Amino acid sequence: MRDPLDLFGDLPDFPGKREPKNRPKSTRLIDSGLGDRYNGAKGKEYIINGEKETFYTIGEVCKALGKRPVTLRMWESKGWIPKPSFRTPTPVGTQVPGKVQKGRRLYSQSQLDTLIDAVQIYGVNSPYHADWELFKQYIKEHWTR
Repeated sequence: MRDPLDLFGDLPDFPGKREPKNRPKSTRLIDSGLGDRYNGAKGKEYIINGEKETFYTIGEVCKALGKRPVTLRMWESKGWIPKPSFRTPTPVGTQVPGKVQKGRRLYSQSQLDTLIDAVQIYGVNSPYHADWELFKQYIKEHWTR
C-alpha cells in the first residue's frame, strides 16, 4: 500500500512547466525519523581555559529554536533566561554612534540544549498551550555557565 503523503512526491517544487533558471536543483529532504535537533544551526569552536568548546551566536540559537533574535533578547531583558556568559571580542572602531561597544552573544552547547528542551517540553512554540512559569523554572534549574 502506498503512503498517502507520498502522493505528491513526483511533482516539481515550482509552478508551471519550465524550471527556474537561477535556482539550483531542488533536493527534497527525506525525513529519516531522527530529525535535526539544531535545525541546521552551526556552532563555532573557541578555546576556553585550554579546552575547545562549541558556541552559538544569537542568530544560530534562534535558527535552532525557530524564533527571531528579538524574541531571545526579550526573554533576556525580562529575566526568563540568563544573559550568556560569553561574548566575542569587542569590535574595533565605531559601529553605532552613541552606543556602547560589545561583542556578540555566545551561547554554549549546554545552554542551547537547555533552551531547546525547555521550548519543546513546555510548548513555547504554541502560544495557547505554553507553560511560561514551568519554562522559567526549568531554565533556572538547568542553565549552566
